[in-house]
Amino acid sequence: MQMFNQTHDLFRLINDHHNAAGDAVFGIVSGLGDGLVVALVCAVLMLFRLHLGGAALAAFVTSGLMAQLLKRIFDVPRPPAVLTNVHVLGDTLTSHSFPSGHATSCGVMVLLAFLIWKRSDWRAWVMSSLFLLAACGRIYGGVHFPLDVMTGLAIGAATMWAFWRWAQRWPVAAWEKSAWWWKLAGLAVAILSAVLGLGYHIQPSTAQPLTLILPIAALLILIKFWKENIGHQGLV
Repeated sequence: MQMFNQTHDLFRLINDHHNAAGDAVFGIVSGLGDGLVVALVCAVLMLFRLHLGGAALAAFVTSGLMAQLLKRIFDVPRPPAVLTNVHVLGDTLTSHSFPSGHATSCGVMVLLAFLIWKRSDWRAWVMSSLFLLAACGRIYGGVHFPLDVMTGLAIGAATMWAFWRWAQRWPVAAWEKSAWWWKLAGLAVAILSAVLGLGYHIQPSTAQPLTLILPIAALLILIKFWKENIGHQGLV
């Protein structure tokens, strides 16, 4: 009980200190933890690093299922259901708070950043920081308690690590020699981009601009990949 009281106090500390700038930043950045966004990032990565992208996609799916199962088992009410004057970004949600699904996805991406790049590379820190902010945005946005977010991050990171270690034994080199691997990865990018860009309601709803920006960026990357790696070979 004391732990829950402490997380409520921390929730208040973060959620009560809201302002226009915070709403603008977290309103967009929080959307990076949406499942479809993370799946799209993993699919794009598979085009360039099939080994790592496949492990990340598997970790995302597995950790997401774990989070959903725990939500149903515990069915913890969300902040607006138990606290007053909660500052909410997007839709007001009241049930299945523990753990945070967004934070679980973000946990996968935080560790993934340091598997893509070395710890000394600034890009790893930028990517990991963005997804940590996305996870914290669930507290700022009034839909999760800190314990929900910390647990979700831990589940996501642990699952990513487990799949990365397992992926060392996958016959990726043999897969890359076949003609289908890039077609499946490219098809996944195209489908996810279409779903995200054609009427998908992202969570939180304040991050809706991402449904335009990310699909266009992903499709441009797919086109560039095809031109540089496939088109000159005369393959279709």
